[in-house]
Amino acid sequence: MDRLDHQILHALGINGRVSFRRLAVALGATEHTVARRYRALVERGVVRVVAVPTPREEDMGQMLRLHVHPGSAARLADALVRRDDVSWVRTAGVGSEIMCGVRAASAEQRDHLILDQLPRTGRVTRVTAYELLHHYRTPGHADWEGFPDPLTERQRELVGPVPVPENVPGLTAQDRVLLDALRHDARRPAAALAAETHQPESTVRRRLDVLLRSGAIHIDRDLDPAPLGCPVSATLHIDVDPRHLRTVGAALARHAPTTFVAAVTGPVNLFAAVVTATVRDLYEYVSTTLAGIDGVTHIETGITGPYLKHTHLTRRPR
Repeated sequence: MDRLDHQILHALGINGRVSFRRLAVALGATEHTVARRYRALVERGVVRVVAVPTPREEDMGQMLRLHVHPGSAARLADALVRRDDVSWVRTAGVGSEIMCGVRAASAEQRDHLILDQLPRTGRVTRVTAYELLHHYRTPGHADWEGFPDPLTERQRELVGPVPVPENVPGLTAQDRVLLDALRHDARRPAAALAAETHQPESTVRRRLDVLLRSGAIHIDRDLDPAPLGCPVSATLHIDVDPRHLRTVGAALARHAPTTFVAAVTGPVNLFAAVVTATVRDLYEYVSTTLAGIDGVTHIETGITGPYLKHTHLTRRPR
């Protein structure tokens, strides 16, 4: 991949439905070239742009950390991948742990999974559940920006980030039909969405604009950082002085290596996922950048495997 590929990927993390015409202007290329490069990246499995409902702050879901018997992680991970209430799955701890995100339809369904189904498998030795309290994002920036050729501030403006609302409305039944049509490819044109949902194209355009501007749905860039030279993935379980939690979380969200930062309940109060080029880079980030932030009192670092499932889609069929 070259500079243009990198900048296309960066732009999609800021505004996943930016038009090829606007993208071409921002990147100084022709519309045809940008569209061709994007399709090539999708075909190679480097990136997908998908739509997901935006969780409300009062119900952002849970993250589970499962300690398992050696040799049993693959089978259990496969079972979790197939569940509709599990949004992402990855292994950690050289196969001794599984981490996953849960967005259950009800508290009863969530508790049944955590308290009954998982322990009953006989393969899980311990379950640690974290409630997600707040997802830290930097407005106008992608969740991960560790590219060799990042966009300039002027290019960010031309890409046009979607505004971040304070209150997220709920989805209607008709909205969910539209969301289903966007779930596997959030860049589908309005004409294709209208044909699939049996609605007038003008209605689809208008409603999609409302959903995006209100924040009811979120366009997510599902990106594999390994082809970009960042094959090392890790999770950070961080304890922060509560007086500094907000500022530390916001600071981590601005760091180039982080892909996800959230305040959580449980044994620690901040969770972050990071990707780096080498283990040495991970060490430098933890020992220098994080260690120099006021309020950080404890960091547990763990190397993780690739996502087996992400944003409700299986990345690598098993």
